[in-house]
Amino acid sequence: MARDFQAKNIIVGAATFYVGPSGVELTKVNVSASSDTAQDPTKMADSASWNHLGYTQNGVTMNIEPTYGEVMVDQLLDVARLFKSAQRVTVATSLTEATLENLYVAIGSKKEDFKASATAAASAWLSDGGSGTPTTSNTISGAASAAGVVTELLLNGGALGYTPIERSVCFVGPGPANLATGAGKVERIYIGYRAVSMDAVGQAVQRDNATLFPVNMRLLPSETQSAADGNATYGKIVDRVY
Repeated sequence: MARDFQAKNIIVGAATFYVGPSGVELTKVNVSASSDTAQDPTKMADSASWNHLGYTQNGVTMNIEPTYGEVMVDQLLDVARLFKSAQRVTVATSLTEATLENLYVAIGSKKEDFKASATAAASAWLSDGGSGTPTTSNTISGAASAAGVVTELLLNGGALGYTPIERSVCFVGPGPANLATGAGKVERIYIGYRAVSMDAVGQAVQRDNATLFPVNMRLLPSETQSAADGNATYGKIVDRVY
């Protein structure tokens, strides 16, 4: 089908990275028109369950990595057929705000490993989120280990058979401006239903660079959401006008 070149389809701009509570698949996004500003979690359904992780560096990247097997036959020099034998999807970014809450997410810690003093404000999304709707009134159990300590993150040694913490992730950035009408704007939303932090997370304290938390999450197929053909989905990508 013939088409014109559309410069407005070129996307440039940063995204805001959000996570949900542990153990809850967040699948809903309010795609109706909105007068809110872009990259605002209140525009999403289940908004109380989404919290952004602040500044990032080097953008947010989603990689879809299929693996194909080959069928060779005697009569051809090249393969006669390709078939998909495996697949993995990952999401990567670097968190620039070096808070213990961000490190807690980056290394996939359990709720019990994060402690706040009685005077510290506990982040809502640290809740296990059994209902999927944590609120700012949620608190984190456990007292700080010493007077004056505001927050504390235990580096848990783990055990054999340790089950990694799963969270839903979402990042929101600009979309193709060509889709907008009138004064509307377009944003693109990427959602992963089940994300697990799998890679090493290093943090350097340097005189001439910010301390970053590199995050590389593996997405797993949903246990509750499926595509039209019945296969489980990793998530979805939505373009919407606001």
